[in-house]
Amino acid sequence: MDEVDAAGPHEGRHDGRPQEAQPGVGHPHDDTRPTTPDANADAASEVASDAVLDVERAAVDAARPLVERAIADEVTPGAVLLVGTARGAGHGIALGMRRYGGGAVTLDTRYDLASLTKVVGCLPALLHLLDTGDIHLNDPLRRFFSNAGWFQEPSLGDATVEQLALHVSGLPAWKPLFAWVSDRRTAIANVLQTERSEHPGTQVYSDLGVIALTAVIERVSGLHLDVFLHRHVFGPMGMATTRYGPLPHGLPVAATEDDGWRGRMLEGEVHDENAVVLDGISGHAGLFATAADLLRYGQAWLLRDAPFASSRWLDEALRDRSGGVGSRRGLLWSLRHDGWAFGKEASGDAFGHTGFTGTSLAIDPGTGWVSVLLTNRVHPQRGSPDGIIRLRRAVHDAITVAFREASA
Repeated sequence: MDEVDAAGPHEGRHDGRPQEAQPGVGHPHDDTRPTTPDANADAASEVASDAVLDVERAAVDAARPLVERAIADEVTPGAVLLVGTARGAGHGIALGMRRYGGGAVTLDTRYDLASLTKVVGCLPALLHLLDTGDIHLNDPLRRFFSNAGWFQEPSLGDATVEQLALHVSGLPAWKPLFAWVSDRRTAIANVLQTERSEHPGTQVYSDLGVIALTAVIERVSGLHLDVFLHRHVFGPMGMATTRYGPLPHGLPVAATEDDGWRGRMLEGEVHDENAVVLDGISGHAGLFATAADLLRYGQAWLLRDAPFASSRWLDEALRDRSGGVGSRRGLLWSLRHDGWAFGKEASGDAFGHTGFTGTSLAIDPGTGWVSVLLTNRVHPQRGSPDGIIRLRRAVHDAITVAFREASA
């Protein structure tokens, strides 16, 4: 187990505090720096930096016993928690093992993001195309695929981009594509011919809807999603560790499941079975990343400043579009509501998303924090999510309280 301030995907750093001035160093005739406007500004900046580091550290320290207990109770073999503010590298801990009996978790351990891919992969790609005007929220699916929902009533072809992004398209939550098809094109065709089992407008969190959005993004852009994201999102943002699998051999990666279907322990290859038949590349699941990359992504949302879309579209994605039906939702993001996955202490404008493997990203503009919690709770096999649900809520309540106390 180790704890350092995160400086990037491959390294730690010192505690971030300015080094003590030494008499004579840089000032051979004086042991103090002259008082100038620039010096005063530098001093104020250092004080502010210290205060940020202190609250980040306090938040992580408050959450650490909760993560340690979850590891001891075998909710997960290991975890990374990274907490930051609008800028900087944040403060993080890496605890436990990447797999039972395996190597220690480090801050540069890659995790299978599972459904966190929806907001880290699908969403920025969608917002980019909305921002350029290539896609509109009220576009029906049949604009891009004229045979979507063919000979069906109600037809999936009438579902709009907005309905798909809000999980109100009428599509079911899931179906076992991997048990019926074995190639990407057929899998997408299967999704596009799925019957709308719910009345359009009913909120049903649906992987299938996001697979349909993936198909739209690729159809409009002419690029596979992985290429699009590297070009327009991960590259410009410096998210060098974020990518689809399989990961190159030798990278530190948290194991997921001992998968009987594939006959092996999964390490660096996507856990989600439906993503497998999509060649591991989909908007609903498939990305791997480190906590540092996800913190950087979360900070862009906290600041409403990202290279992939204008601030207008970042704001639009976070507007409650639920209309009072179901939980509060923006475009793919889950917005703070009663029974929220991230506890009860966060401010009313907080938002986030989770992943089935035990991953999460949450941002709270009201108290100014970004939190990344990565676990592999499905190792060595999936089970009840109760443990990770309790852990996630407790951790984020502790973080919010620490930030609130620091500002009191």
